[in-house]
Amino acid sequence: MSSHAALAYLRLVKIVLSLENQAPFQDLDQECIKLLEVIALGELEGTPLQVTKAMELKHIASPASIHRKLEALRNQGLIEHVFVEGNRRTKYLKPTELTLAHYERISQEMKLLAG
Repeated sequence: MSSHAALAYLRLVKIVLSLENQAPFQDLDQECIKLLEVIALGELEGTPLQVTKAMELKHIASPASIHRKLEALRNQGLIEHVFVEGNRRTKYLKPTELTLAHYERISQEMKLLAG
């Protein structure tokens, strides 16, 4: 494996693992991390994830497990529930500033690796 791209990717994996071993991410399992990524992607794309849609993410975990994972993410201060435009029936999941700062840090590390 001598490809520059492969080595850069593996360095990035090492950085991400290092960041995920820091508070509050060190207490999260892989299902929580995957769920957090899906929530953050929804925010990035301008289509925040509804709680009911999150419960349907069977490729991540069962609905009961997802419920527990969402609660863990909320308790760690990584996501919040929000209502949009006064609609109190539909809750959306939104990454907090702490989560966005985490992904920004990873982004900065990627730029350093690419440079």
